[in-house]
Amino acid sequence: MRLYIISCEVFCREFQVFASASRHLIDTVFKPFGLHDTPEVLRERLQEAIDAVPSGRYDYILIGYGLCCRGTAGLVARDTPLVFVRAHDCITFFLGSKERYIHQFTEHPGTYYYTSGWIERKDGHAEQGHTRALKDIERQARFERYVERYGEDNARYLIEMETQWLSQYKRAAFIDLGIGNTETYQTFVQGVAETHGWEYEEIQGDTRLIERFLEGEWDPESFLIVPPGQRMAETHDASIIKVENKAG
Repeated sequence: MRLYIISCEVFCREFQVFASASRHLIDTVFKPFGLHDTPEVLRERLQEAIDAVPSGRYDYILIGYGLCCRGTAGLVARDTPLVFVRAHDCITFFLGSKERYIHQFTEHPGTYYYTSGWIERKDGHAEQGHTRALKDIERQARFERYVERYGEDNARYLIEMETQWLSQYKRAAFIDLGIGNTETYQTFVQGVAETHGWEYEEIQGDTRLIERFLEGEWDPESFLIVPPGQRMAETHDASIIKVENKAG
């Protein structure tokens, strides 16, 4: 098969490793890290990328995103079928299944997860989404912009809200997939944990979901294929996503 992947750059290392070993011909385009922070922008950028794929060139377009704050809900397949992983976000890809994702988030609430992409690509988008602790110089620059736009009191409130996430976390977990400079990643996440007084833990990643995604082994329990003329929609249940008639 000839496959075209439209993906967040958080998967850059992993997708390139397994695409290079795939029996299929795979072309990949990576979108900037952090688009999920503005779901409407993510949806717009992805639909533009889908619409730009020439008719008949590829057998399938693979979407390298989870539901991502509903940023992928509503994407429409044009002439080429779309393939999605049943995932709320990218962590499912790295853990290997939506079931393991649910287990981790149920058994270990208050965990911030790190992978090679989250560590290496965080500078591709300001403040790693809204989850990287603001450095003093960055905070001051942002504060000054907010003061100019919203006034000083509102600026202080906005900065406080942007850093409030810190109180929700107690553990920094590095998901190790054995790809890239593992020692550097471990040191980085250990430093984050020490800085914020969090526990540090390493979790063994599982690449099988990513491998199956790129190999075209799309069982309906883990993947969704959206035929031409249909759209992907959220389900609000364990299946996460479904096919929906474009008119509906």
